[in-house]
Amino acid sequence: MVPAAKLLAAVLVLGITGQASAGFYGAGDDVVTLTPANFDKLVGKNGSVWLVELYAQWCSHCKNLTPEWKRAATALKGIVKVGAVDADVHKDLGSRFGVQGFPTIKVMHLSKSGKLTATDYNGGRNANAIVEAALQAAGKVALGRIGAKPSGGGGSGGSGGGGGGGGCG
Repeated sequence: MVPAAKLLAAVLVLGITGQASAGFYGAGDDVVTLTPANFDKLVGKNGSVWLVELYAQWCSHCKNLTPEWKRAATALKGIVKVGAVDADVHKDLGSRFGVQGFPTIKVMHLSKSGKLTATDYNGGRNANAIVEAALQAAGKVALGRIGAKPSGGGGSGGSGGGGGGGGCG
């Protein structure tokens, strides 16, 4: 009986301290968990295009976005990096990027001068719309690197959801 009591106590301590909780995303997901300790190294000094979700665990809209965010991350693997920050826990990152509600999604990349650029994503909250926007952003960045501008016409056929939808905050 003592081992069970110790196990229960450990579970309760982990639950209270939050040490067992890694947010919505774990090691088995293609979503990179971003924190103040790794953000600048991974996003701020990396030549990749990133989609970054800034979320809060208590936010119902964030919870609803999670499976779509994971699907988009899997589809974009090797093409565009997809990350997530618990901005309720890491308030400094939330404030750095002007988060006023959850979820907030930013498209991030380094400008030609090497400065991190963060643009609001206000498209649909489904994997299809997220993937389309990521590919469009990656195309713009790539063309910009060779001094070209995106050509007109040949639209993507819609984003499958429009607008940013509701949010928490």
